[in-house]
Amino acid sequence: MTPASPPDLTWHHEPSPTWDADKQRVVGSAPPGALDLTYADGSALPGDWWSARTSDGAVVGYGWLDATWGGDAEILLAVDADAQRRGVGSFVISRLEDEAARRGLNYVYNTVRESHPQRDDLHDWLAVRGYRGGSSDTTLRKRVDAHQEDRSGRAAGSAAQPGPSRFASEAASYDPAGEGERAPGHEESGGYVDVDDHRY
Repeated sequence: MTPASPPDLTWHHEPSPTWDADKQRVVGSAPPGALDLTYADGSALPGDWWSARTSDGAVVGYGWLDATWGGDAEILLAVDADAQRRGVGSFVISRLEDEAARRGLNYVYNTVRESHPQRDDLHDWLAVRGYRGGSSDTTLRKRVDAHQEDRSGRAAGSAAQPGPSRFASEAASYDPAGEGERAPGHEESGGYVDVDDHRY
């Protein structure tokens, strides 16, 4: 399968998510110790699930969101091993953030399991995207703003519609603090981090 670039991906909510062959293929392609989700085929799944699909309908990633007590949401993402390092993970995580903001939630968080074989890389990938926690923390979180525009250009409270990505325009124009080229969330440990070097 030749995965699409992020602008060619669409985002699909599953109203009644169940474990199926696509989830088994995508989630199952994660290295042992990364996710280890096991459900029987056809089992109902908790939380909200979305799929990232190519223009021909092939599923290349999944996002999961579960609102928790206090206005936060736990998120999980999985990208088909054959589609990694092509921006699919960035597409999925940004859409999950949009979904949380649209619901008026405060933070999204992801727990990187200690058994994850690429734990440090994943920690850095999340940190580059604005997720914070200590250097050895397994749970990283990010504030989402219910008043921000989502990646499709709508106010976060608008109805969800799959749409093209604005990654290029966001990277070129995002400067909320007037700090020039490198806005908050794009630096780590005091030095500039190129987001493109941290694709998961």
